[in-house]
Amino acid sequence: MKLNLVKTLPFLILFILTACQKQETAESPMQESAMTSSELAAKFPSDLGFSTIDVSAYPRDIQEDYKIFLAVCSSCHTPARAINAPMTSEQDWKRYVHRMHVKIERRGYLLGKEDEEKIVAFLKYDSKIRKIDRKSEFASQQEALGVIFGQISKERERLSREEINRLPKKETPYVGVK
Repeated sequence: MKLNLVKTLPFLILFILTACQKQETAESPMQESAMTSSELAAKFPSDLGFSTIDVSAYPRDIQEDYKIFLAVCSSCHTPARAINAPMTSEQDWKRYVHRMHVKIERRGYLLGKEDEEKIVAFLKYDSKIRKIDRKSEFASQQEALGVIFGQISKERERLSREEINRLPKKETPYVGVK
């Protein structure tokens, strides 16, 4: 009996391809998260808020300070962290910006005193306009970000447990009966 190679070749290829496919295991595969990687990476609730703001109604010098703020602060973290932070006082912002100044120096970038003052000036002005003058609106936003951050924390815990459950179990060595 002679096989017709032209007729059997497609079936042979199909058989080989289906035989080589990765078989599904009985283990439950890791579920995809409905949250984005940037949401899951958020360290603080303020990281989840908006990263830019409309400063077109701000004075020209504050608009320029905003550009410096975006350029410098976004080099290490999302600008959302400062924009949505609950801090409002000039003293808090000075302390915070100085602390970031020290961190950014470790990366080889020297933030001049003038730029540091401009960033503080922007944050102080913006805090007055968006956080103090519109206190209830900002408080609602903070509450919403806190709720979202709580959900994200639970999702991170779920993903971590799932990852741990997928790790191979270590065998306990037999040490004998005493």
